[in-house]
Amino acid sequence: MLYFLTKLLLRCFFSLTGGVKARGLSNVQKEGPLIIVSNHQSILDPLVIMAFIPRKLRFIAAAYLFRIPGLNILLRLYGAIPVNDAKRGDVSSLKKALRTLKKGGAVALFPEGGVSVDGKLRPFKPGFAYLALKSGAQVLPVAIRGTKDVLPVGKYLPRRGRIELIMGKAISVEKKGKISETEKRIFAETSKKIEESIRALLFCKFEEVNYVKN
Repeated sequence: MLYFLTKLLLRCFFSLTGGVKARGLSNVQKEGPLIIVSNHQSILDPLVIMAFIPRKLRFIAAAYLFRIPGLNILLRLYGAIPVNDAKRGDVSSLKKALRTLKKGGAVALFPEGGVSVDGKLRPFKPGFAYLALKSGAQVLPVAIRGTKDVLPVGKYLPRRGRIELIMGKAISVEKKGKISETEKRIFAETSKKIEESIRALLFCKFEEVNYVKN
């Protein structure tokens, strides 16, 4: 109940900052292991995902986010997993996330390894591909637009502005019991496929977008 109460409060907050447009909610798998992969333009991004994606999520978040007042409380309260080394990947964090997926849960992460200061999509870290291959979970590409204008990097008071949350088609990944060095190609292909999907969502235009209003 606490999780869904927080979702409601976050939706009220975003209604005050200009609202959120959402598209592709039907692409969200309602049950079973799911990995949500998104671009990252603002510290608001995990809050947008939490508020509007209809799954209880466990976030894999950069360790620095746990040092931001207010946000750190939310992250810890809802079981977010800190990643201490975004460049190489945190093995213990990946194991925690994998346990969640094996139980049929959903995790959300930002594979750029941090907030993009200029809003441009940065190269992805391969950790999420490992999770997908080891768990067989579907990967849902998500694009967030507008959060960098509502709360730019280095600012703590939000501005008014419309935010868009766009969910693409989920991508199925074949489960691998053991991943050897010779299968690094699969990591690269999976990562590239998701990155291209999110890049396409970031620059697409829609004639009709479902407006989520609260």
